[in-house]
Amino acid sequence: MTTEADAGAPAPRPGPRAWAGVWTWAGLVAVSMALVLVLQAVRAPAALLLGPMAAGVAFGLKGAVIRPSPLAFGAAQALVGCLIAGSATAGFWSGVLAHLPVYVALAASTLAVTLAFGWVMATRGWLPGTTAIWGLAPGASTAMVLMSEAFGGDRRLVAMMQYLRLLLVALLAMGLAQLKGATPGHPPTAWLALGDPAAVALTLAFAGITGWVGKASRLPAGIFLAPMLAGSALQALGVLSLELPVLVAAFAYAMIGWSIGLGFTRDALAYSARLLPRILATLAALLACCGGLAIVVKLATGVDWLTAWLATSPGGTDTILIIATATPVDLPFILGGQLVRFLMVLAIGPLLARKLAQRLSPDQTRSPVAADLPRNPIRRKRP
Repeated sequence: MTTEADAGAPAPRPGPRAWAGVWTWAGLVAVSMALVLVLQAVRAPAALLLGPMAAGVAFGLKGAVIRPSPLAFGAAQALVGCLIAGSATAGFWSGVLAHLPVYVALAASTLAVTLAFGWVMATRGWLPGTTAIWGLAPGASTAMVLMSEAFGGDRRLVAMMQYLRLLLVALLAMGLAQLKGATPGHPPTAWLALGDPAAVALTLAFAGITGWVGKASRLPAGIFLAPMLAGSALQALGVLSLELPVLVAAFAYAMIGWSIGLGFTRDALAYSARLLPRILATLAALLACCGGLAIVVKLATGVDWLTAWLATSPGGTDTILIIATATPVDLPFILGGQLVRFLMVLAIGPLLARKLAQRLSPDQTRSPVAADLPRNPIRRKRP
Protein backbone atom coordinates (compact mmCIF):
# COMPACT_ATOMS: atom_id res chain seq x y z
CA MET A 1 0.00 0.00 0.00
CA THR A 2 1.37 3.40 -0.99
CA THR A 3 1.26 6.07 1.68
CA GLU A 4 0.99 9.78 1.08
CA ALA A 5 4.59 10.21 2.15
CA ASP A 6 5.71 7.52 -0.28
CA ALA A 7 3.75 9.10 -3.12
CA GLY A 8 5.47 12.41 -2.58
CA ALA A 9 8.94 10.93 -2.14
CA PRO A 10 11.45 11.75 -4.88
CA ALA A 11 12.41 9.02 -7.31
CA PRO A 12 15.71 7.27 -6.55
CA ARG A 13 18.69 8.79 -8.28
CA PRO A 14 21.00 6.76 -10.49
CA GLY A 15 23.91 5.30 -8.57
CA PRO A 16 27.60 5.92 -9.30
CA ARG A 17 27.83 2.74 -11.38
CA ALA A 18 24.95 3.84 -13.63
CA TRP A 19 26.52 7.25 -14.16
CA ALA A 20 29.88 5.61 -14.91
CA GLY A 21 28.19 3.63 -17.69
CA VAL A 22 26.59 6.78 -19.10
CA TRP A 23 29.91 8.62 -19.15
CA THR A 24 31.66 5.62 -20.72
CA TRP A 25 29.07 5.53 -23.50
CA ALA A 26 29.46 9.30 -24.00
CA GLY A 27 33.23 8.93 -24.27
CA LEU A 28 32.91 6.02 -26.69
CA VAL A 29 30.56 7.99 -28.93
CA ALA A 30 32.84 11.05 -28.86
CA VAL A 31 35.98 9.08 -29.69
CA SER A 32 34.15 7.17 -32.43
CA MET A 33 32.95 10.42 -34.04
CA ALA A 34 36.47 11.85 -33.97
CA LEU A 35 37.94 8.72 -35.57
CA VAL A 36 35.22 8.69 -38.25
CA LEU A 37 36.07 12.28 -39.20
CA VAL A 38 39.79 11.46 -39.32
CA LEU A 39 39.22 8.38 -41.50
CA GLN A 40 36.97 10.37 -43.82
CA ALA A 41 39.63 13.07 -44.08
CA VAL A 42 42.16 10.50 -45.34
CA ARG A 43 39.48 8.98 -47.62
CA ALA A 44 39.50 5.61 -45.89
CA PRO A 45 36.65 3.29 -46.92
CA ALA A 46 33.97 2.25 -44.41
CA ALA A 47 34.92 4.99 -41.96
CA LEU A 48 31.51 4.69 -40.27
CA LEU A 49 32.37 1.08 -39.38
CA LEU A 50 36.12 1.22 -38.75
CA GLY A 51 36.02 4.33 -36.56
CA PRO A 52 33.65 2.84 -33.95
CA MET A 53 35.45 -0.50 -34.22
CA ALA A 54 38.81 1.10 -33.36
CA ALA A 55 37.22 3.09 -30.53
CA GLY A 56 35.60 -0.09 -29.21
CA VAL A 57 38.95 -1.91 -29.17
CA ALA A 58 40.54 0.97 -27.23
CA PHE A 59 37.73 1.11 -24.67
CA GLY A 60 37.53 -2.68 -24.36
CA LEU A 61 41.25 -2.97 -23.62
CA LYS A 62 40.92 -0.11 -21.15
CA GLY A 63 38.39 -2.10 -19.14
CA ALA A 64 35.03 -0.78 -20.34
CA VAL A 65 32.22 -3.24 -19.55
CA ILE A 66 29.51 -1.63 -21.69
CA ARG A 67 27.96 -3.54 -24.60
CA PRO A 68 25.26 -2.69 -27.18
CA SER A 69 21.89 -4.04 -26.06
CA PRO A 70 20.50 -7.04 -27.99
CA LEU A 71 17.66 -4.86 -29.30
CA ALA A 72 20.01 -2.14 -30.59
CA PHE A 73 22.38 -4.70 -32.13
CA GLY A 74 19.49 -6.54 -33.80
CA ALA A 75 18.13 -3.27 -35.22
CA ALA A 76 21.59 -2.43 -36.54
CA GLN A 77 21.87 -5.80 -38.30
CA ALA A 78 18.49 -5.35 -39.98
CA LEU A 79 19.38 -1.81 -41.08
CA VAL A 80 22.74 -2.92 -42.48
CA GLY A 81 20.93 -5.63 -44.43
CA CYS A 82 18.70 -2.96 -45.96
CA LEU A 83 21.66 -0.70 -46.72
CA ILE A 84 23.43 -3.49 -48.58
CA ALA A 85 20.23 -4.56 -50.36
CA GLY A 86 19.85 -0.99 -51.61
CA SER A 87 22.93 -1.54 -53.77
CA ALA A 88 21.32 -4.40 -55.73
CA THR A 89 20.83 -3.48 -59.37
CA ALA A 90 18.25 -4.74 -61.83
CA GLY A 91 20.63 -7.39 -63.17
CA PHE A 92 21.90 -8.55 -59.79
CA TRP A 93 20.23 -11.96 -59.64
CA SER A 94 20.98 -12.75 -63.26
CA GLY A 95 24.64 -11.97 -62.51
CA VAL A 96 24.56 -14.31 -59.51
CA LEU A 97 23.20 -17.12 -61.66
CA ALA A 98 25.79 -16.43 -64.37
CA HIS A 99 28.65 -16.72 -61.87
CA LEU A 100 27.08 -19.45 -59.75
CA PRO A 101 29.66 -22.18 -60.61
CA VAL A 102 32.46 -19.78 -59.65
CA TYR A 103 30.69 -18.83 -56.41
CA VAL A 104 30.08 -22.46 -55.42
CA ALA A 105 33.70 -23.45 -56.14
CA LEU A 106 34.94 -20.40 -54.27
CA ALA A 107 32.73 -21.10 -51.26
CA ALA A 108 33.78 -24.76 -51.14
CA SER A 109 37.46 -23.81 -51.42
CA THR A 110 37.26 -21.22 -48.63
CA LEU A 111 35.43 -23.63 -46.34
CA ALA A 112 37.95 -26.39 -47.07
CA VAL A 113 40.94 -24.10 -46.42
CA THR A 114 39.63 -22.78 -43.11
CA LEU A 115 38.68 -26.21 -41.77
CA ALA A 116 41.98 -27.69 -42.96
CA PHE A 117 43.91 -25.06 -41.03
CA GLY A 118 41.85 -25.78 -37.94
CA TRP A 119 42.34 -29.54 -38.31
CA VAL A 120 46.14 -29.26 -38.62
CA MET A 121 46.39 -27.00 -35.57
CA ALA A 122 44.14 -29.29 -33.53
CA THR A 123 45.93 -32.55 -34.44
CA ARG A 124 49.33 -31.01 -33.70
CA GLY A 125 48.15 -29.68 -30.36
CA TRP A 126 48.97 -26.05 -31.11
CA LEU A 127 45.77 -24.99 -29.37
CA PRO A 128 43.85 -26.75 -26.61
CA GLY A 129 41.10 -29.18 -27.60
CA THR A 130 39.17 -28.41 -30.76
CA THR A 131 39.62 -24.65 -30.33
CA ALA A 132 41.37 -24.18 -33.68
CA ILE A 133 38.57 -25.84 -35.68
CA TRP A 134 35.88 -23.60 -34.22
CA GLY A 135 38.06 -20.49 -34.07
CA LEU A 136 38.87 -20.63 -37.79
CA ALA A 137 35.51 -21.94 -39.04
CA PRO A 138 33.77 -19.30 -41.19
CA GLY A 139 30.21 -18.40 -40.36
CA ALA A 140 28.33 -16.67 -37.59
CA SER A 141 30.92 -15.89 -34.89
CA THR A 142 28.43 -16.19 -32.03
CA ALA A 143 27.26 -19.61 -33.18
CA MET A 144 30.85 -20.87 -33.48
CA VAL A 145 31.67 -19.64 -29.97
CA LEU A 146 28.61 -21.27 -28.42
CA MET A 147 29.10 -24.60 -30.21
CA SER A 148 32.83 -24.81 -29.48
CA GLU A 149 32.55 -25.55 -25.78
CA ALA A 150 30.25 -28.52 -26.32
CA PHE A 151 32.99 -30.19 -28.42
CA GLY A 152 36.12 -29.64 -26.34
CA GLY A 153 37.06 -26.13 -27.46
CA ASP A 154 38.08 -23.20 -25.30
CA ARG A 155 35.27 -20.65 -25.54
CA ARG A 156 37.42 -17.61 -24.76
CA LEU A 157 40.12 -18.53 -27.27
CA VAL A 158 37.51 -19.23 -29.95
CA ALA A 159 35.95 -15.81 -29.37
CA MET A 160 39.36 -14.14 -29.56
CA MET A 161 40.18 -15.93 -32.83
CA GLN A 162 36.84 -15.06 -34.40
CA TYR A 163 37.02 -11.37 -33.45
CA LEU A 164 40.69 -11.08 -34.40
CA ARG A 165 39.90 -12.46 -37.83
CA LEU A 166 37.12 -9.91 -38.32
CA LEU A 167 39.41 -7.09 -37.22
CA LEU A 168 42.33 -8.18 -39.42
CA VAL A 169 40.11 -8.64 -42.46
CA ALA A 170 38.59 -5.17 -42.00
CA LEU A 171 41.97 -3.48 -41.58
CA LEU A 172 43.52 -5.39 -44.48
CA ALA A 173 40.60 -4.53 -46.74
CA MET A 174 40.98 -0.85 -45.85
CA GLY A 175 44.72 -0.99 -46.52
CA LEU A 176 44.26 -2.70 -49.90
CA ALA A 177 41.65 -0.15 -50.90
CA GLN A 178 44.05 2.66 -50.03
CA LEU A 179 46.86 1.06 -52.05
CA LYS A 180 44.53 0.83 -55.00
CA GLY A 181 43.74 4.52 -54.63
CA ALA A 182 40.10 3.76 -53.89
CA THR A 183 37.95 6.44 -52.31
CA PRO A 184 34.59 5.98 -50.63
CA GLY A 185 31.78 5.61 -53.14
CA HIS A 186 29.38 7.82 -51.19
CA PRO A 187 31.13 9.85 -48.45
CA PRO A 188 28.56 10.82 -45.81
CA THR A 189 28.89 14.60 -45.90
CA ALA A 190 25.21 15.56 -45.57
CA TRP A 191 24.83 14.44 -41.96
CA LEU A 192 21.47 16.14 -41.42
CA ALA A 193 19.89 15.15 -44.75
CA LEU A 194 16.70 13.19 -44.05
CA GLY A 195 15.93 12.02 -47.58
CA ASP A 196 12.45 11.22 -48.85
CA PRO A 197 10.30 10.82 -45.69
CA ALA A 198 7.98 8.26 -47.32
CA ALA A 199 10.86 6.12 -48.65
CA VAL A 200 12.70 6.29 -45.32
CA ALA A 201 9.58 5.34 -43.34
CA LEU A 202 8.93 2.42 -45.70
CA THR A 203 12.54 1.23 -45.38
CA LEU A 204 12.41 1.40 -41.57
CA ALA A 205 9.16 -0.56 -41.53
CA PHE A 206 10.60 -3.10 -43.96
CA ALA A 207 13.72 -3.48 -41.79
CA GLY A 208 11.60 -4.03 -38.69
CA ILE A 209 9.33 -6.64 -40.28
CA THR A 210 12.01 -8.62 -42.10
CA GLY A 211 14.35 -8.39 -39.11
CA TRP A 212 11.64 -9.87 -36.91
CA VAL A 213 11.06 -12.65 -39.45
CA GLY A 214 14.79 -13.36 -39.52
CA LYS A 215 14.92 -13.57 -35.72
CA ALA A 216 11.85 -15.80 -35.58
CA SER A 217 13.47 -18.15 -38.12
CA ARG A 218 16.25 -18.85 -35.57
CA LEU A 219 18.83 -18.96 -38.37
CA PRO A 220 22.33 -17.66 -37.56
CA ALA A 221 22.47 -13.98 -38.59
CA GLY A 222 18.84 -14.25 -39.71
CA ILE A 223 18.15 -10.67 -38.58
CA PHE A 224 20.76 -9.51 -41.09
CA LEU A 225 20.14 -12.11 -43.77
CA ALA A 226 16.35 -11.75 -44.14
CA PRO A 227 16.34 -7.97 -44.88
CA MET A 228 19.33 -8.35 -47.21
CA LEU A 229 17.84 -11.21 -49.25
CA ALA A 230 14.29 -9.88 -49.44
CA GLY A 231 15.44 -6.29 -49.93
CA SER A 232 17.89 -7.11 -52.71
CA ALA A 233 15.20 -9.10 -54.55
CA LEU A 234 12.58 -6.34 -54.29
CA GLN A 235 15.13 -3.64 -55.08
CA ALA A 236 16.35 -5.48 -58.17
CA LEU A 237 12.76 -5.98 -59.37
CA GLY A 238 11.98 -2.28 -58.90
CA VAL A 239 9.21 -3.05 -56.41
CA LEU A 240 10.88 -1.28 -53.50
CA SER A 241 13.31 1.62 -53.23
CA LEU A 242 15.35 1.40 -50.03
CA GLU A 243 16.61 4.66 -48.54
CA LEU A 244 18.02 5.56 -45.13
CA PRO A 245 19.48 8.84 -43.80
CA VAL A 246 23.19 9.06 -43.07
CA LEU A 247 22.58 9.30 -39.32
CA VAL A 248 20.63 6.03 -39.34
CA ALA A 249 23.38 4.34 -41.34
CA ALA A 250 25.96 5.73 -38.90
CA PHE A 251 24.01 4.24 -35.98
CA ALA A 252 23.86 0.82 -37.65
CA TYR A 253 27.53 0.76 -38.59
CA ALA A 254 28.56 1.99 -35.13
CA MET A 255 26.65 -0.79 -33.38
CA ILE A 256 28.35 -3.42 -35.57
CA GLY A 257 31.77 -1.83 -35.00
CA TRP A 258 31.28 -1.53 -31.22
CA SER A 259 30.07 -5.12 -30.90
CA ILE A 260 33.35 -6.29 -32.49
CA GLY A 261 35.70 -3.81 -30.84
CA LEU A 262 34.37 -4.12 -27.29
CA GLY A 263 34.93 -7.89 -27.47
CA PHE A 264 38.68 -7.25 -27.09
CA THR A 265 38.71 -7.07 -23.31
CA ARG A 266 41.79 -6.92 -21.11
CA ASP A 267 40.97 -10.30 -19.54
CA ALA A 268 40.49 -11.98 -22.92
CA LEU A 269 43.79 -10.61 -24.19
CA ALA A 270 45.65 -11.65 -21.03
CA TYR A 271 44.09 -15.11 -21.17
CA SER A 272 45.21 -15.70 -24.76
CA ALA A 273 48.54 -13.81 -24.53
CA ARG A 274 50.76 -16.91 -24.60
CA LEU A 275 48.98 -18.31 -27.65
CA LEU A 276 48.54 -14.99 -29.43
CA PRO A 277 51.63 -15.38 -31.69
CA ARG A 278 50.36 -18.77 -32.89
CA ILE A 279 46.86 -17.40 -33.43
CA LEU A 280 48.14 -14.39 -35.41
CA ALA A 281 50.47 -16.57 -37.49
CA THR A 282 47.62 -18.95 -38.33
CA LEU A 283 45.26 -16.11 -39.24
CA ALA A 284 47.96 -14.54 -41.43
CA ALA A 285 48.50 -17.85 -43.24
CA LEU A 286 44.75 -18.24 -43.69
CA LEU A 287 44.42 -14.75 -45.18
CA ALA A 288 47.37 -15.48 -47.49
CA CYS A 289 45.66 -18.65 -48.76
CA CYS A 290 42.47 -16.70 -49.39
CA GLY A 291 44.60 -14.17 -51.26
CA GLY A 292 45.78 -17.02 -53.47
CA LEU A 293 42.16 -17.94 -54.13
CA ALA A 294 41.53 -14.30 -55.04
CA ILE A 295 44.24 -14.48 -57.71
CA VAL A 296 42.55 -17.53 -59.20
CA VAL A 297 39.19 -15.74 -59.18
CA LYS A 298 40.69 -12.69 -60.87
CA LEU A 299 42.24 -14.81 -63.63
CA ALA A 300 39.05 -16.84 -64.11
CA THR A 301 36.53 -13.98 -64.15
CA GLY A 302 38.49 -10.84 -65.07
CA VAL A 303 37.30 -8.81 -62.06
CA ASP A 304 39.76 -6.43 -60.41
CA TRP A 305 41.96 -7.86 -57.66
CA LEU A 306 40.32 -5.93 -54.80
CA THR A 307 36.90 -7.23 -55.83
CA ALA A 308 38.31 -10.77 -56.00
CA TRP A 309 39.87 -10.49 -52.54
CA LEU A 310 36.73 -9.10 -50.91
CA ALA A 311 34.73 -11.93 -52.50
CA THR A 312 37.10 -14.57 -51.08
CA SER A 313 37.78 -12.95 -47.71
CA PRO A 314 36.95 -15.18 -44.70
CA GLY A 315 35.76 -12.30 -42.54
CA GLY A 316 32.20 -11.65 -41.45
CA THR A 317 29.81 -11.25 -44.38
CA ASP A 318 28.29 -8.07 -43.00
CA THR A 319 31.72 -6.51 -42.33
CA ILE A 320 32.99 -7.27 -45.83
CA LEU A 321 29.85 -5.96 -47.51
CA ILE A 322 29.92 -2.75 -45.46
CA ILE A 323 33.47 -2.12 -46.69
CA ALA A 324 32.50 -3.06 -50.25
CA THR A 325 29.59 -0.59 -50.34
CA ALA A 326 32.01 2.24 -49.53
CA THR A 327 34.66 1.21 -52.07
CA PRO A 328 34.63 1.41 -55.89
CA VAL A 329 34.51 -2.33 -56.56
CA ASP A 330 32.12 -4.73 -58.29
CA LEU A 331 29.62 -4.88 -55.41
CA PRO A 332 27.15 -7.31 -57.09
CA PHE A 333 29.99 -9.82 -57.64
CA ILE A 334 31.15 -9.54 -54.02
CA LEU A 335 27.59 -9.72 -52.71
CA GLY A 336 26.88 -12.83 -54.76
CA GLY A 337 30.08 -14.56 -53.68
CA GLN A 338 29.65 -13.77 -50.01
CA LEU A 339 25.98 -14.75 -50.11
CA VAL A 340 26.60 -18.17 -51.69
CA ARG A 341 29.42 -18.89 -49.25
CA PHE A 342 27.32 -17.76 -46.30
CA LEU A 343 24.50 -20.11 -47.29
CA MET A 344 26.93 -23.00 -47.78
CA VAL A 345 28.58 -22.37 -44.42
CA LEU A 346 25.16 -22.07 -42.83
CA ALA A 347 24.09 -25.41 -44.32
CA ILE A 348 27.16 -27.58 -43.79
CA GLY A 349 29.83 -25.55 -41.94
CA PRO A 350 28.83 -26.43 -38.36
CA LEU A 351 28.19 -30.06 -39.38
CA LEU A 352 31.69 -30.41 -40.90
CA ALA A 353 33.33 -28.70 -37.93
CA ARG A 354 31.45 -31.02 -35.56
CA LYS A 355 32.52 -34.10 -37.54
CA LEU A 356 36.16 -33.01 -37.46
CA ALA A 357 35.95 -32.30 -33.74
CA GLN A 358 34.49 -35.77 -33.08
CA ARG A 359 37.28 -37.46 -35.08
CA LEU A 360 39.99 -36.09 -32.81
CA SER A 361 41.35 -38.57 -30.28
CA PRO A 362 41.86 -37.60 -26.63
CA ASP A 363 45.64 -37.49 -27.19
CA GLN A 364 45.22 -35.09 -30.13
CA THR A 365 42.98 -32.72 -28.16
CA ARG A 366 45.46 -32.53 -25.25
CA SER A 367 47.55 -29.45 -26.03
CA PRO A 368 51.07 -29.15 -24.52
CA VAL A 369 50.34 -25.52 -23.71
CA ALA A 370 46.87 -26.07 -22.28
CA ALA A 371 48.23 -26.67 -18.79
CA ASP A 372 49.85 -23.25 -18.80
CA LEU A 373 46.53 -21.48 -19.40
CA PRO A 374 44.25 -20.32 -16.58
CA ARG A 375 41.36 -22.67 -15.87
CA ASN A 376 38.22 -21.72 -17.78
CA PRO A 377 35.53 -21.05 -15.17
CA ILE A 378 32.69 -21.71 -17.63
CA ARG A 379 31.38 -25.24 -17.36
CA ARG A 380 31.59 -27.34 -20.47
CA LYS A 381 28.32 -28.53 -21.97
CA ARG A 382 27.90 -32.10 -23.07
CA PRO A 383 27.22 -32.61 -26.80
